[in-house]
Amino acid sequence: MDRVNRFFELKELWKQSAEADRPAIDRQITELMNGMADQEIEELAIGVQKDFDNIHQELADIREQLTIRERLEPILPYLSVSKLSKDYFNKSSSWFYQRLNGNKIHGKVCRFTDKELETLDMALKDISQRISSLRLV
Repeated sequence: MDRVNRFFELKELWKQSAEADRPAIDRQITELMNGMADQEIEELAIGVQKDFDNIHQELADIREQLTIRERLEPILPYLSVSKLSKDYFNKSSSWFYQRLNGNKIHGKVCRFTDKELETLDMALKDISQRISSLRLV
């Protein structure tokens, strides 16, 4: 098996392991890296950089979603997310909250697309107009 691929397998195993099991995995990683040739170390460095790039992109996506959630936070208690999701997106409230919270589904962070954000913006303006045109007295 390719040592660079084995490194990333061990890294994933380490992330999923209990704290007590990690020292043994650390030893395996150390032994693996000590046996790597210069070419393998260069390949590993490229792979690690790609990992960091992916992590930074995920963090940027999460930050963006948190910003949307923070902006909606003051009005969310007054909205029926179920009704909003159904009427404006034809989706469930779970779908809406997955994107609002930046949940990870099948290894990918859920987020609103630009088109969905435009729809959400339009929906909030529509709801706002309905409320402001309402007269009770």
